[in-house]
Amino acid sequence: MQALFSALLIAVIALLPSSLAAGAKEKILYRFTGGTDGGVPSSGLIMDAAGNLYGTTRSGGDLSECSNFGCGTVFKLTRLRNGNWKEQVLYAFQAGIDGYDPAGNLVFDAGGNLYGTTSWGGNSANCSAFGCGTVFELSPGSKGTWTKTVLHDFQNSPDGADPEGDLLFDAAGNLYCATLGDTIRDYGTVFELSPVRGGKWRVTVLHNFLGSDGVGPSGVIFNGVDNLLGTTAGGGRSYYGTSYRLSPPKQKGGKWIETDLYDFRGYGNGGTPAGGVIRDSRGNLYGTGVFGGNNFGIVFKLTPSGTKWKEKMIYNFCSRNNCVDGASPLAGLVMDGNGSLYGTTSSGGTGCSSPGCGVVYKLARTRSGWKETVLYSFRGGSSDGAGPQERLMFDRMGNLYGTANVQQGYQGAGVVFEITP
Repeated sequence: MQALFSALLIAVIALLPSSLAAGAKEKILYRFTGGTDGGVPSSGLIMDAAGNLYGTTRSGGDLSECSNFGCGTVFKLTRLRNGNWKEQVLYAFQAGIDGYDPAGNLVFDAGGNLYGTTSWGGNSANCSAFGCGTVFELSPGSKGTWTKTVLHDFQNSPDGADPEGDLLFDAAGNLYCATLGDTIRDYGTVFELSPVRGGKWRVTVLHNFLGSDGVGPSGVIFNGVDNLLGTTAGGGRSYYGTSYRLSPPKQKGGKWIETDLYDFRGYGNGGTPAGGVIRDSRGNLYGTGVFGGNNFGIVFKLTPSGTKWKEKMIYNFCSRNNCVDGASPLAGLVMDGNGSLYGTTSSGGTGCSSPGCGVVYKLARTRSGWKETVLYSFRGGSSDGAGPQERLMFDRMGNLYGTANVQQGYQGAGVVFEITP
């Protein structure tokens, strides 16, 4: 009887979810206060050659602006000799023509300048009094100071509004990104910013979405040299979003050509791919759908098949009781050298009350399919944050870095974390 009880106890313990997978370690690098240091991190992170981290927050900074909550910041985290990290605010947004509510990942150019977007602000009145958003540049100066320049103010028509996709440089120094649009006068755009003489930049709209071909495009990636790939969170033939390709014009002065690669079908097949896609060496695309599957989101693979593309659901979230494996994957994916996928979910996991505070997960190929491992389950509040919504990043050693916010009813203003798988 004792042996039977021991065996049952061992079996039950094996089934209990752990907040951290065996072998993985989690460390909070910085806790935002919501004051002058910023609050509510709003982007994934990027890293420079020295190992410093950079990102943005939606609030905090100059607390005299934006109803005394601050209009957001661009920040830098530097690793100290004792292993701790020090935060420095590179810029605090001032609202109005200066822009506010930065969103979308930052990107470096070869000279060490930073580029990003604000979803609101600028000099346009076409998006009520809030402005339609901006693209900005931050240039490093002496003694750690940075100078901000607005490269473009969106006007809603024809260039779009609310740029929140990740910025992308090509080899010639042109920037590419997407705007979500206001869904009343436009459904989003993909645009190019090109440097011209005198320090100016010229905006070219590559595609205006019409609803039937997608609504709310994500950022874009390159497919080969010239083609751009992305997703839309909605619209298309089935209204659950699309995967698309943009091809440059065949003749100078011509229009870019948009090709609908796949229309997500929703329900059990998944939909709303708001996090964009990544591409493997064989040309397959991977991404997340916020809804569908078990109604808690999926991870999908798109494979070219002639002129058509085929979708395969490689993971269905909330496949375990109480969604301990995660739910609602808002962020896109990253891939390691072995082809394993990593991402976050904004809810699910074992922390907080139902439906959970979110997880960091890994998907690895096996002979029988893909296996999900929860690397970390957030507990909420100022301890470790909650509700991660931004893409993770790797360093050279294979460690993961990301940001998390707070869950309703918990204290805190978000965190920057590191996970060593």
